[in-house]
Amino acid sequence: MKKTKIVSLLAVSVLSVSLLAACGNSSSTKSSTSETKTSQTAKTTDVFAGATQGTSNFSDLQKGFAKNGSWLNATKGDMDASGKTLTVDGLFIGDNVVARKLAVYAQDDNHKITSRYTLTVDKIEVKSPGFYISNGTVKGNVNVYAAGFHGQTGTGVDGQATIDGNLTFASQDLLDAYKALPEAQQVKVTGTTSVVKGDVVAVEAGGVKVGEHGNVTYLFKGNGTDTQTGATTGTADLSVLKSALSENGAWLVSANADVDASGKALEINGTFLNEKGAVQRTLALIAQNSDHQVTKSFTLTVKSLTINSPAFDLEGGNIKGDVYVGENGSIMARAMKDTSGKVLQSEIDGNLYFATEKQMETYKAFAAENQFKVTGTIAVKAAE
Repeated sequence: MKKTKIVSLLAVSVLSVSLLAACGNSSSTKSSTSETKTSQTAKTTDVFAGATQGTSNFSDLQKGFAKNGSWLNATKGDMDASGKTLTVDGLFIGDNVVARKLAVYAQDDNHKITSRYTLTVDKIEVKSPGFYISNGTVKGNVNVYAAGFHGQTGTGVDGQATIDGNLTFASQDLLDAYKALPEAQQVKVTGTTSVVKGDVVAVEAGGVKVGEHGNVTYLFKGNGTDTQTGATTGTADLSVLKSALSENGAWLVSANADVDASGKALEINGTFLNEKGAVQRTLALIAQNSDHQVTKSFTLTVKSLTINSPAFDLEGGNIKGDVYVGENGSIMARAMKDTSGKVLQSEIDGNLYFATEKQMETYKAFAAENQFKVTGTIAVKAAE
């Protein structure tokens, strides 16, 4: 099976759910300003008073961007920290997206920007993947050592995310990925944009634990021990499949034949980063040719399948039995094509239940090709 080609942190899309054919990544994103915004709603009982409400103290801002800080940190207004360096460090996740946010603006109840602030520093050193400047201005240089740097500009008072200084990247790959972003996701730079070589912060695949502030701890790195026994190369062994879908398994799990688990309740557990450092959990129930076209679809038969993993997608194939999406889980169908180029819609021969109304509404907002053909009902119901 082809290794996953995803919307990586090197070219993260912050506008919409992004899917690439043949092992693409699924990331749920939305806008809470009226324009572009990386979607994050991680549980953020803030590390310090003011992480999301805003702070006027630079030391608090620096504390918030430390490795044990919060994914989202904000200023209350203009902040003058002339001559100081703000270091953004650590790996964080918010709503299934690897990200750190610097919010330098105010907004009203309708998420319209009412004020755009300026943070004055000597420089910002970005060592956190997915860091972005939201709406306001950084007066000073920004040096990027990690993938996924971008900007966000919402609607309201005139202005955009700006760097009043120079923007440098630690590698040409980082710069190229940034330049490949849509203009709306870039920042205005008054100085130069260039490469100044340095150590790039890498994000590895593996199982992770996400803290209440969005900070990430690796439970293990790599695809998991089941890689050698068929989890990613394909298996028809139920015990292998069950282990691979556990919290100690692999982010990419595949079958190479129908799997009969009639009468059994299976679960998909754990939060995983894929090989490009994005949150993803994939079950592939297909065979495909060298052009990544589906040549055969397989069926997983179960009493029930409960999905507790965020950013789960089914890469082709079908499920026979009831599917439950847990409170922290999500589900999406991949738009796979057959040898004629026709999109194959995955089927759930049973009911599809969501733990919350919001989850169900999010799912129903997907494009038709990313939803399932469901023979039963789609409703809100907790797993039995």
